[in-house]
Amino acid sequence: MSEGAPAAKLGRGPASGFLLIMGTCWGLQFAMLKLAAGGGYSELAVLVLAMALLSVVFLSVLVVRRHLFRLTAERIGFLLVTSTLGYLAPLWAALYAASHLPAGILTMMASLTPVATVALALSLRTEVVSPRRIVAVCLGAGAVCLVLWPELELPDFGKLHWLLVALVMPLCYGVESIYIARFWPSGMTPLQAVTGETVMALALVVPIFLVAGAPLPWPQWGAAELAIGLFVAAGVVESLLYFYLIQRTGGVFVTFGGFFSLFAGICWGMVLFGESHGVMVWVAVGVLCVSLLLACWERVEETEG
Repeated sequence: MSEGAPAAKLGRGPASGFLLIMGTCWGLQFAMLKLAAGGGYSELAVLVLAMALLSVVFLSVLVVRRHLFRLTAERIGFLLVTSTLGYLAPLWAALYAASHLPAGILTMMASLTPVATVALALSLRTEVVSPRRIVAVCLGAGAVCLVLWPELELPDFGKLHWLLVALVMPLCYGVESIYIARFWPSGMTPLQAVTGETVMALALVVPIFLVAGAPLPWPQWGAAELAIGLFVAAGVVESLLYFYLIQRTGGVFVTFGGFFSLFAGICWGMVLFGESHGVMVWVAVGVLCVSLLLACWERVEETEG
């Protein structure tokens, strides 16, 4: 996926270490969203600040590496879709639900992305229907039901509304994965794509923010500002490691980062917010792990075959 000569292969040990760091950063992002959401910033304000900072960082990397690219109608359309599905919609959903759900549950919902991708691909008939894929989707749906069902038995359905909002994340990421695989513009590198969609997301959210009239609080450099900064830093590290690992190990290996991010998000929630989870949630985590293993292992066999 990079320009020039193929990158050298990476050993299993270093690759696993980088994968662990990538998953840990991804899980940290959801904890930081929860912290930022409780710091007096509106969801739109956090989106604007995060997209602005990410845009500056990625544009700087793009300039330093001399990978500036020309915008075409095809690329603009591609970036409009991916910025909405990859940034705006899922991040808004995460921020909207973050004040009401544990960080571990947010991460768990986002970790359903591989299962959502397979389910959507099967429904659109872009994937081969196999027993393993069907079982993976069913187990993923079962994991969701294990989390949602207790809320149905509570007065006013408990936090069911916020759990459904959080499900927007894997659905958006799943649709984005299928769209990217089908419509990736020729000649565009991964770094150009992630920079383009970040800048496009900023361009889309700023007018909405201005129309909504939600003011930006004066920075106090407290917990919320630190959370936004760490969210951006973790996002940069995660994105760069993602592309680095794809270049040196292939796309299949990276999918196993979902296991690290799932448990990282739960651990960050415990450490930072003192979160604890009931037996049903831990059972759901176990079921989701089996579902993710089946979904990822199918891709491994396809690649090796």
